Amino acid sequence: MTSVKEIMSYRSFEKAKLITGEMGLGNEVNGVMVMEAPDIESWGREGLMILTSYFAMEDVSRERIALFFEHAKKIGISAIVVKIDRLVNEIPEVFIDSCGKYQIPLFQIDKSTTYEKIITEVLETIINRNAYVLQNFYDVHKQFTRLMMRQPEIPEILQTLKQLLKKPVSLLELPRNRMIGTDSIYDDFEILDTEVQNAKKHLNLSFTQNTVRYASDPNHIYKQLVVQIPNLSYEKFYLIIHERNQSSDDVDLMAIENAVTALQIELLTRYTIRQNNQSRLNEMASDLLHGRLSKQEDIDDTIFQLGLDYARKYRVILINFDSEVENTQEENTLAARFSDAIITHSRVAFPDRVYVTRKNKVILIAPSDKVSIEETKQKIRLATKDLLKLEMYNHFNLYTTISNDVTLSELSIGYRQAVDAQKVLQLTGSQQVVSSYQDMGIYQIFVETGNFDSLQRFIPENIFRLQKENPELLKTLHTFIDLNQNYTETAQRLYIHPKTVRYRIDRLKEVYHIDLGSPEEILRYSIGFRLLNFIGDDRHDAHLRNIHN
Repeated sequence: MTSVKEIMSYRSFEKAKLITGEMGLGNEVNGVMVMEAPDIESWGREGLMILTSYFAMEDVSRERIALFFEHAKKIGISAIVVKIDRLVNEIPEVFIDSCGKYQIPLFQIDKSTTYEKIITEVLETIINRNAYVLQNFYDVHKQFTRLMMRQPEIPEILQTLKQLLKKPVSLLELPRNRMIGTDSIYDDFEILDTEVQNAKKHLNLSFTQNTVRYASDPNHIYKQLVVQIPNLSYEKFYLIIHERNQSSDDVDLMAIENAVTALQIELLTRYTIRQNNQSRLNEMASDLLHGRLSKQEDIDDTIFQLGLDYARKYRVILINFDSEVENTQEENTLAARFSDAIITHSRVAFPDRVYVTRKNKVILIAPSDKVSIEETKQKIRLATKDLLKLEMYNHFNLYTTISNDVTLSELSIGYRQAVDAQKVLQLTGSQQVVSSYQDMGIYQIFVETGNFDSLQRFIPENIFRLQKENPELLKTLHTFIDLNQNYTETAQRLYIHPKTVRYRIDRLKEVYHIDLGSPEEILRYSIGFRLLNFIGDDRHDAHLRNIHN
């Protein structure tokens, strides 16, 4: 990269006078042109140095000059050189002020300095620089190609890049916040500011520059260059170049781009292997959860392969999710990515967990010996809360349930408990909550897999009668019981007069013989109303037909 400051040392600039001071001298120069007209938006480009006698601007209004400089700044003009001759004997004040305002270096040259001399020197430097950059890119690319043929580990790729840049480098993996670096003293730092860098010429990567303070040197502020590594998994990987206040030039950036490609290939390889292994482990864990293995030898081998421990107890955590958006291919892809995200975040919360994935479902088998049920709930809440903050995932509804503590031989029981608890959550519409099997309380009796389809046995017949004959009375009874038989609160809840509530309650007592003074009867109706939520309309109708036939 050739800067304005470097060009000031050229022979053609021996008699040049810098008008605007030190501002903008670091601007990159990648071309030079003689200005013939002020329509810079038509011919200007980033990094261009403009040569002019000011003759082209002589009859231009102040408004058009102001617009010229606005465009020059936006385009990224590197510098302006004005030649003083018989037509223009001084640079107008508006020109000097505008260059100062937009921090564009302004030079004045006399008539003895030819444009040809400046153009020749600048272009010769640029051409030589481009040839140098191209040769370096070829050499670096060849070096990384040889490296990739050996199938290197990530540390070796990072060490190669460090040798090329003469700067420490690190790879950060999120959300685990795991750092792999060439120099451990740079692994611990605080980010003070972040700035997105403009796209670099000839490169396909976007860079971010961090202003940081390192724990090993808290009294100084340094810069980092950061680029995200594209990959297929939910994890995010960032390559960090610790610049230590030494900026990276275009040759460095090309080395970084080659390193990113090498890291991307390695991460893709790891992801593919992990997915293949997980597919096999998925089936093994699924066999345990569903109790499909009959031989103890097969069970022991599966437990060994999954890394589970007979001496520990476990909880089965079942995370189901559905979407409020229409089921499309794009939505299915997003659901798969959401599942991947849940798995990744669960690794942070439960490092020793084993997981199983199914469509819109993640099942975790997590040790319970060191974590209480409430701590388990909190870990899940924190992990899923962060995910649901992301706009791409906030339309998903989560249903999360946790089994009791079980031994490995009882895993299938734990899975059934988590499934049964799911039924309560989903049928009552309880979304974005985390519930354990123990939280189900008395519902455990009703939601066990064998009893779930015959809940109507536990619902008082009067409820079905009222549902068919007088839904208004049924709603009044439900509300009245829920509000501890308070007439005023029931009237407020139903937006009716308290006398109307009394009239309806009297009818319930007289016509349907409901004894609201009996605690046992109140309990039966209270439970019945809750169980009613678990029965679909088709089962309502079928039951009513059986009653009245």
